[in-house]
Amino acid sequence: MIQSNLSRTELMTKATMAMVAVGLLASSGCHYRMVSSVCHAVPASRLDPNLFACPREDMAPLPYSALGQQRPVDHMIDAGDTLNAYIYGVFPTSVDETPVQQRGQAINQRYYPPRGNVVAPSAGLPITVDADGTITLPLIGKISVAGMTTQQAIEKILEKSREQQVLKEGKEQVTLELLIPRVKRIVVLREDTPSPAVTLASPQAVDQIHRGSGEVVDLPVYENDVLHALAATGGLPGTDAARELYVIRAGAGLNNAFMSADKLQSIVTGSEGGACNPGVIRIPLAGCPCEALPFMPEDVVLEDGDTVFIPRRNEYFIAAGMLPGGRVPLPRDEDVDVIEAIAMANGSAGGPLGRDGGVLAGGNVGNMREPTQVLILRTLPDGRQIPIRVDLDRAVYDAKERIRIQPDDVVMLHFKPFSAAFNGTFNWISGNSIVAAISRDND
Repeated sequence: MIQSNLSRTELMTKATMAMVAVGLLASSGCHYRMVSSVCHAVPASRLDPNLFACPREDMAPLPYSALGQQRPVDHMIDAGDTLNAYIYGVFPTSVDETPVQQRGQAINQRYYPPRGNVVAPSAGLPITVDADGTITLPLIGKISVAGMTTQQAIEKILEKSREQQVLKEGKEQVTLELLIPRVKRIVVLREDTPSPAVTLASPQAVDQIHRGSGEVVDLPVYENDVLHALAATGGLPGTDAARELYVIRAGAGLNNAFMSADKLQSIVTGSEGGACNPGVIRIPLAGCPCEALPFMPEDVVLEDGDTVFIPRRNEYFIAAGMLPGGRVPLPRDEDVDVIEAIAMANGSAGGPLGRDGGVLAGGNVGNMREPTQVLILRTLPDGRQIPIRVDLDRAVYDAKERIRIQPDDVVMLHFKPFSAAFNGTFNWISGNSIVAAISRDND
């Protein structure tokens, strides 16, 4: 009887060992391909942190005054200006009643002039500077005033009237003031949300419905720049927009093909940009400290027909492996390391299968060893892909392992081979049939 019991115990032990071996082989087999890929991946601790983009938290905002232009001390007259002229006895021809003009601003109603809406009146009649930069006055004829201040134009009128003996000596009274400055009509297209209402969404919710905005704005001269165009159409780009904008020149020779924000960026930063296509200018609103501005002061000045384009920000990383699959949006102004990325993807580096301990509620062993191996597939600027290996056990105390996540990264969470084998083994030996058989044998 004792011999029979020993034989039965030996048989159960051998059966248990065989099942353990099968569990080890099964667990190892499931992860063989991933282990092979990880072996060829670059450890995150060996990568230079400066190899990739500048950290977002270290990026310095652009000095916003660089988006504007410097106003001259005196207004320089040019085509399109409306002047208020008064020449005693000549313009107007009657001196019985001197007309008074109320000066105003021919600009968009949403735009607030820097000196307010109330402008003092002036005496005289309005006269517009022609396209060739000249004005025509009775008895005097055409006078070129382009590039002059109002005081220089008055002296030019007096000189011309003396030559033609139009004004009587001692009664040379000439008044010339700016009535309506010339304006530049530009178009502002924004892909960020124009509504001031803020809508909160879960990290894994991908916003597929989005509405942009567009406005036609008349900007007075010396305020016809990117700074005033942004101020007139809602301010700086929101968090759903990229921290950059594009100035598309009118009549710059661009082809009529469809062009996305990525295409615009490739024009100004890739082989198509620079001197080959100066019609599109990229203006970043933030950059690495101490870097020179990548645009010239004249690039922010807008002319008739120019377009200011603010693209929407599409920055995601892909969660895969043991994580719930999906596209997870990245914050615009903050860096996200690999541990934070796992948490954002509704995972956890310290829980079984990336979840809480609820899987153990049924009394099963489950996965006692958590997944701590991450494979990041990253696309380089030249189009190549590089696999990066991260050990979460080391990342807890080694900052070199906490690599920053970049847009379009594929983050895959997996078990290490030993953890997979360990979990598989305990899942096999925790079966109720084995426990029951051993219990009956002991009885």
